[in-house]
Amino acid sequence: CLDQTRIIDLPAPKPRHGEAVINIEQFAITANNITYGVAGDTIGYWQFFPADGEWGRIPVWGKGIVGNAGDTSLVEGDEYYGYFPMASYLIVTPIHANDRGFVDGVSHRAELPPAYNQYSLMTPVNGFDRRYDKHRMAYFPLFITGFVLDDFLYDNQFFGAENTILSSASSKTAISMAFQLQKRGVCLTGLTSAKNRTFVESLGLYNSVITYNEIDLLASEEKTNFIDMAGNRDVLAQMHFHFQESLTLSCGVGITHYESRGSAEPGSLPGVTPSMFFAPTQIQKRNQDWGPRKLQTEIQSAWEAFLISVDQWIQINLITMV
Repeated sequence: CLDQTRIIDLPAPKPRHGEAVINIEQFAITANNITYGVAGDTIGYWQFFPADGEWGRIPVWGKGIVGNAGDTSLVEGDEYYGYFPMASYLIVTPIHANDRGFVDGVSHRAELPPAYNQYSLMTPVNGFDRRYDKHRMAYFPLFITGFVLDDFLYDNQFFGAENTILSSASSKTAISMAFQLQKRGVCLTGLTSAKNRTFVESLGLYNSVITYNEIDLLASEEKTNFIDMAGNRDVLAQMHFHFQESLTLSCGVGITHYESRGSAEPGSLPGVTPSMFFAPTQIQKRNQDWGPRKLQTEIQSAWEAFLISVDQWIQINLITMV
Protein backbone atom coordinates (compact mmCIF):
# COMPACT_ATOMS: atom_id res chain seq x y z
CA CYS A 1 0.00 0.00 0.00
CA LEU A 2 1.69 3.19 -1.18
CA ASP A 3 -0.84 5.73 0.10
CA GLN A 4 0.28 5.57 3.75
CA THR A 5 3.39 7.32 5.01
CA ARG A 6 5.01 8.19 8.30
CA ILE A 7 8.03 10.22 9.40
CA ILE A 8 10.26 8.94 12.19
CA ASP A 9 12.80 11.07 14.04
CA LEU A 10 15.88 9.08 14.97
CA PRO A 11 18.91 10.07 17.07
CA ALA A 12 22.14 11.06 15.35
CA PRO A 13 23.76 7.87 14.03
CA LYS A 14 27.02 6.54 15.43
CA PRO A 15 28.94 4.30 13.06
CA ARG A 16 30.32 1.02 14.31
CA HIS A 17 33.57 -0.58 13.18
CA GLY A 18 33.77 -0.57 9.36
CA GLU A 19 30.81 1.79 8.96
CA ALA A 20 30.42 5.38 7.79
CA VAL A 21 27.49 7.81 7.77
CA ILE A 22 26.38 9.47 4.53
CA ASN A 23 24.16 12.51 5.06
CA ILE A 24 21.62 12.59 2.23
CA GLU A 25 21.55 16.07 0.73
CA GLN A 26 19.19 15.79 -2.22
CA PHE A 27 17.27 13.18 -4.21
CA ALA A 28 14.81 12.97 -7.08
CA ILE A 29 11.26 11.63 -7.00
CA THR A 30 9.97 10.33 -10.32
CA ALA A 31 7.50 7.72 -11.57
CA ASN A 32 10.39 5.27 -11.24
CA ASN A 33 10.02 5.40 -7.47
CA ILE A 34 6.43 4.19 -7.76
CA THR A 35 7.71 1.14 -9.61
CA TYR A 36 10.20 0.54 -6.79
CA GLY A 37 7.34 0.56 -4.31
CA VAL A 38 4.93 -1.59 -6.33
CA ALA A 39 7.65 -4.16 -7.13
CA GLY A 40 9.15 -3.93 -3.66
CA ASP A 41 8.33 -7.54 -2.79
CA THR A 42 8.58 -9.23 -6.19
CA ILE A 43 11.92 -7.75 -7.25
CA GLY A 44 13.33 -7.03 -3.81
CA TYR A 45 13.48 -3.23 -3.61
CA TRP A 46 12.29 -3.25 0.01
CA GLN A 47 15.37 -5.25 0.97
CA PHE A 48 17.84 -2.45 0.26
CA PHE A 49 16.79 -0.30 3.20
CA PRO A 50 14.77 -2.39 5.68
CA ALA A 51 12.24 -0.74 7.97
CA ASP A 52 10.38 -1.93 11.06
CA GLY A 53 7.34 -4.16 10.81
CA GLU A 54 5.25 -3.95 7.64
CA TRP A 55 6.74 -0.62 6.60
CA GLY A 56 9.26 -0.07 3.82
CA ARG A 57 11.53 2.71 2.66
CA ILE A 58 11.21 3.49 -1.05
CA PRO A 59 14.62 3.90 -2.69
CA VAL A 60 15.59 7.07 -4.52
CA TRP A 61 18.59 8.23 -6.52
CA GLY A 62 20.42 11.18 -5.03
CA LYS A 63 23.60 12.61 -3.60
CA GLY A 64 25.03 12.49 -0.12
CA ILE A 65 28.03 13.82 1.77
CA VAL A 66 30.22 11.82 4.12
CA GLY A 67 29.25 13.20 7.54
CA ASN A 68 31.13 10.69 9.68
CA ALA A 69 33.77 8.48 8.09
CA GLY A 70 34.27 6.42 11.25
CA ASP A 71 37.31 4.18 10.89
CA THR A 72 36.77 3.66 7.12
CA SER A 73 38.87 5.07 4.27
CA LEU A 74 36.14 7.50 3.22
CA VAL A 75 36.86 11.20 3.57
CA GLU A 76 34.46 13.44 5.44
CA GLY A 77 33.02 16.07 3.14
CA ASP A 78 33.29 13.98 -0.03
CA GLU A 79 30.06 13.74 -2.04
CA TYR A 80 28.67 10.55 -3.54
CA TYR A 81 25.91 9.79 -6.03
CA GLY A 82 23.92 6.62 -5.61
CA TYR A 83 20.95 4.69 -4.29
CA PHE A 84 19.54 6.04 -1.03
CA PRO A 85 16.43 5.69 1.10
CA MET A 86 14.02 8.59 1.56
CA ALA A 87 15.82 9.63 4.73
CA SER A 88 18.30 12.12 6.12
CA TYR A 89 21.19 9.67 6.30
CA LEU A 90 22.41 6.20 5.36
CA ILE A 91 24.87 4.07 7.31
CA VAL A 92 27.11 2.21 4.85
CA THR A 93 29.82 -0.43 5.10
CA PRO A 94 32.26 0.67 2.37
CA ILE A 95 34.21 -2.00 0.51
CA HIS A 96 36.33 -1.81 -2.66
CA ALA A 97 36.77 1.92 -2.02
CA ASN A 98 38.95 3.84 -4.49
CA ASP A 99 39.06 7.18 -6.28
CA ARG A 100 35.92 6.28 -8.24
CA GLY A 101 33.72 5.34 -5.32
CA PHE A 102 32.82 2.38 -3.16
CA VAL A 103 30.40 -0.51 -2.79
CA ASP A 104 28.12 -0.81 0.22
CA GLY A 105 29.13 -4.18 1.60
CA VAL A 106 26.47 -4.41 4.31
CA SER A 107 25.36 -8.04 4.59
CA HIS A 108 21.66 -7.60 3.73
CA ARG A 109 22.57 -6.08 0.34
CA ALA A 110 25.13 -8.72 -0.64
CA GLU A 111 22.73 -10.79 -2.76
CA LEU A 112 21.04 -7.80 -4.40
CA PRO A 113 21.94 -6.49 -7.90
CA PRO A 114 25.44 -4.91 -7.74
CA ALA A 115 24.45 -1.88 -9.83
CA TYR A 116 22.36 -0.58 -6.92
CA ASN A 117 25.11 -0.99 -4.33
CA GLN A 118 27.72 1.22 -5.99
CA TYR A 119 28.30 4.82 -4.89
CA SER A 120 30.21 7.15 -7.21
CA LEU A 121 32.50 9.92 -6.01
CA MET A 122 31.18 13.10 -7.62
CA THR A 123 34.35 14.42 -9.24
CA PRO A 124 35.03 15.68 -12.79
CA VAL A 125 37.40 12.79 -13.50
CA ASN A 126 34.48 10.44 -12.79
CA GLY A 127 32.29 12.22 -15.31
CA PHE A 128 30.40 14.52 -12.94
CA ASP A 129 29.81 18.02 -14.24
CA ARG A 130 28.45 19.61 -11.08
CA ARG A 131 26.29 22.01 -13.07
CA TYR A 132 24.11 18.98 -13.83
CA ASP A 133 23.62 17.52 -10.35
CA LYS A 134 19.82 17.80 -10.57
CA HIS A 135 19.87 16.23 -14.03
CA ARG A 136 21.92 13.34 -12.67
CA MET A 137 19.33 12.61 -10.01
CA ALA A 138 16.17 13.20 -12.06
CA TYR A 139 17.23 11.66 -15.36
CA PHE A 140 20.28 9.45 -15.05
CA PRO A 141 18.66 6.30 -13.53
CA LEU A 142 15.93 6.46 -16.19
CA PHE A 143 18.44 7.40 -18.88
CA ILE A 144 20.46 4.31 -17.99
CA THR A 145 17.33 2.16 -18.37
CA GLY A 146 16.63 3.76 -21.76
CA PHE A 147 20.25 3.32 -22.82
CA VAL A 148 20.27 -0.34 -21.81
CA LEU A 149 16.87 -1.00 -23.45
CA ASP A 150 18.24 0.40 -26.70
CA ASP A 151 21.30 -1.81 -26.34
CA PHE A 152 19.12 -4.84 -25.53
CA LEU A 153 17.15 -4.37 -28.77
CA TYR A 154 20.32 -3.78 -30.77
CA ASP A 155 21.95 -6.83 -29.16
CA ASN A 156 19.01 -8.93 -30.36
CA GLN A 157 18.77 -7.47 -33.89
CA PHE A 158 15.58 -5.68 -32.81
CA PHE A 159 13.85 -9.07 -32.79
CA GLY A 160 13.23 -8.67 -36.51
CA ALA A 161 10.69 -5.90 -35.94
CA GLU A 162 9.80 -3.25 -38.51
CA ASN A 163 8.49 -0.84 -35.88
CA THR A 164 9.00 -0.29 -32.15
CA ILE A 165 6.20 1.20 -30.04
CA LEU A 166 6.95 2.92 -26.73
CA SER A 167 4.04 3.47 -24.37
CA SER A 168 4.12 6.43 -21.96
CA ALA A 169 6.10 8.11 -24.73
CA SER A 170 6.35 11.33 -22.71
CA SER A 171 8.12 9.57 -19.82
CA LYS A 172 11.80 10.16 -19.13
CA THR A 173 12.64 6.50 -19.75
CA ALA A 174 10.84 6.48 -23.10
CA ILE A 175 12.48 9.76 -24.12
CA SER A 176 15.90 8.39 -23.18
CA MET A 177 15.34 5.20 -25.14
CA ALA A 178 13.91 7.03 -28.16
CA PHE A 179 16.91 9.37 -28.10
CA GLN A 180 19.23 6.39 -28.56
CA LEU A 181 17.07 4.48 -31.06
CA GLN A 182 16.58 7.52 -33.29
CA LYS A 183 20.34 7.65 -33.85
CA ARG A 184 20.17 4.05 -35.12
CA GLY A 185 17.47 4.96 -37.64
CA VAL A 186 14.90 2.66 -36.02
CA CYS A 187 11.23 3.30 -36.87
CA LEU A 188 9.55 4.46 -33.66
CA THR A 189 5.95 5.07 -32.66
CA GLY A 190 5.17 6.99 -29.50
CA LEU A 191 2.04 5.90 -27.64
CA THR A 192 0.71 8.58 -25.30
CA SER A 193 -2.36 10.26 -23.84
CA ALA A 194 -4.30 12.89 -25.76
CA LYS A 195 -3.13 15.65 -23.39
CA ASN A 196 0.55 14.76 -23.96
CA ARG A 197 0.37 14.27 -27.72
CA THR A 198 1.54 17.78 -28.66
CA PHE A 199 4.48 17.55 -26.26
CA VAL A 200 5.55 14.12 -27.55
CA GLU A 201 5.33 15.31 -31.15
CA SER A 202 7.45 18.36 -30.28
CA LEU A 203 10.33 16.13 -29.16
CA GLY A 204 11.06 15.10 -32.74
CA LEU A 205 12.14 11.65 -31.57
CA TYR A 206 9.29 9.53 -32.93
CA ASN A 207 8.37 8.78 -36.54
CA SER A 208 4.73 8.90 -35.51
CA VAL A 209 2.71 9.60 -32.37
CA ILE A 210 -0.66 8.08 -31.54
CA THR A 211 -2.96 8.13 -28.52
CA TYR A 212 -4.18 5.12 -26.60
CA ASN A 213 -7.58 5.15 -28.31
CA GLU A 214 -5.90 4.91 -31.71
CA ILE A 215 -4.18 1.54 -31.27
CA ASP A 216 -6.61 -0.05 -33.74
CA LEU A 217 -5.26 2.26 -36.46
CA LEU A 218 -1.81 0.63 -36.35
CA ALA A 219 -0.88 -1.81 -39.13
CA SER A 220 -1.56 -5.13 -37.43
CA GLU A 221 0.45 -7.13 -39.99
CA GLU A 222 3.65 -5.18 -39.29
CA LYS A 223 6.21 -6.95 -37.13
CA THR A 224 6.27 -4.84 -33.99
CA ASN A 225 8.11 -4.53 -30.68
CA PHE A 226 6.08 -3.16 -27.76
CA ILE A 227 7.97 -1.53 -24.89
CA ASP A 228 5.52 -1.08 -22.02
CA MET A 229 6.77 1.70 -19.75
CA ALA A 230 3.79 1.90 -17.37
CA GLY A 231 2.44 -1.63 -16.96
CA ASN A 232 -1.13 -0.79 -17.87
CA ARG A 233 -2.62 -4.24 -18.49
CA ASP A 234 -5.58 -2.84 -20.42
CA VAL A 235 -3.19 -1.30 -22.94
CA LEU A 236 -1.09 -4.48 -22.93
CA ALA A 237 -4.15 -6.54 -23.80
CA GLN A 238 -5.12 -4.15 -26.59
CA MET A 239 -1.67 -4.44 -28.12
CA HIS A 240 -1.65 -8.24 -27.98
CA PHE A 241 -5.14 -8.70 -29.38
CA HIS A 242 -4.46 -6.15 -32.14
CA PHE A 243 -1.08 -7.49 -33.32
CA GLN A 244 -1.50 -11.16 -32.39
CA GLU A 245 1.43 -13.09 -33.94
CA SER A 246 2.94 -9.91 -35.44
CA LEU A 247 4.08 -8.83 -31.99
CA THR A 248 7.74 -9.84 -31.88
CA LEU A 249 8.51 -8.52 -28.39
CA SER A 250 6.31 -7.50 -25.46
CA CYS A 251 8.66 -6.00 -22.91
CA GLY A 252 7.50 -4.58 -19.57
CA VAL A 253 9.67 -1.90 -17.97
CA GLY A 254 7.64 -0.08 -15.30
CA ILE A 255 4.45 -0.72 -13.37
CA THR A 256 3.35 2.76 -12.35
CA HIS A 257 -0.18 1.95 -13.55
CA TYR A 258 -0.46 -0.71 -10.88
CA GLU A 259 -4.18 0.00 -10.43
CA SER A 260 -4.78 -1.90 -13.68
CA ARG A 261 -3.21 -5.12 -12.38
CA GLY A 262 -6.60 -6.75 -12.06
CA SER A 263 -7.00 -6.95 -15.83
CA ALA A 264 -6.13 -9.94 -18.04
CA GLU A 265 -3.15 -12.01 -16.92
CA PRO A 266 -0.23 -11.47 -19.35
CA GLY A 267 0.24 -15.20 -19.84
CA SER A 268 -3.28 -15.55 -21.23
CA LEU A 269 -2.76 -13.03 -24.04
CA PRO A 270 -2.29 -14.06 -27.69
CA GLY A 271 1.08 -13.77 -29.39
CA VAL A 272 4.52 -13.54 -27.82
CA THR A 273 4.66 -14.00 -24.04
CA PRO A 274 5.12 -10.69 -22.17
CA SER A 275 8.32 -10.40 -20.14
CA MET A 276 9.74 -7.89 -17.66
CA PHE A 277 12.98 -6.09 -18.47
CA PHE A 278 15.55 -5.77 -15.69
CA ALA A 279 18.30 -3.32 -16.61
CA PRO A 280 21.02 -4.76 -14.29
CA THR A 281 20.91 -8.03 -16.24
CA GLN A 282 21.86 -6.33 -19.52
CA ILE A 283 24.42 -4.17 -17.71
CA GLN A 284 26.09 -7.29 -16.32
CA LYS A 285 26.09 -8.83 -19.80
CA ARG A 286 27.79 -5.78 -21.32
CA ASN A 287 30.30 -5.68 -18.48
CA GLN A 288 31.29 -9.19 -19.54
CA ASP A 289 31.14 -8.46 -23.29
CA TRP A 290 32.93 -5.12 -23.28
CA GLY A 291 34.51 -4.72 -19.87
CA PRO A 292 33.47 -2.06 -17.35
CA ARG A 293 35.69 0.68 -18.84
CA LYS A 294 34.18 0.53 -22.33
CA LEU A 295 30.65 0.32 -20.92
CA GLN A 296 31.20 3.43 -18.82
CA THR A 297 32.73 5.25 -21.79
CA GLU A 298 29.71 4.40 -23.95
CA ILE A 299 27.29 5.52 -21.23
CA GLN A 300 29.15 8.77 -20.56
CA SER A 301 29.27 9.68 -24.24
CA ALA A 302 25.54 9.06 -24.67
CA TRP A 303 24.75 10.92 -21.42
CA GLU A 304 26.66 14.03 -22.49
CA ALA A 305 24.80 14.05 -25.81
CA PHE A 306 21.49 13.68 -24.01
CA LEU A 307 22.23 16.64 -21.72
CA ILE A 308 22.63 18.92 -24.74
CA SER A 309 18.99 18.32 -25.72
CA VAL A 310 16.98 17.54 -22.61
CA ASP A 311 16.64 21.09 -21.25
CA GLN A 312 14.88 22.03 -24.47
CA TRP A 313 12.13 19.57 -23.58
CA ILE A 314 11.74 19.39 -19.79
CA GLN A 315 12.16 21.72 -16.82
CA ILE A 316 13.19 20.31 -13.43
CA ASN A 317 11.31 21.66 -10.40
CA LEU A 318 13.20 21.85 -7.12
CA ILE A 319 11.45 21.46 -3.75
CA THR A 320 13.17 22.28 -0.46
CA MET A 321 12.07 20.20 2.52
CA VAL A 322 12.26 21.82 5.96
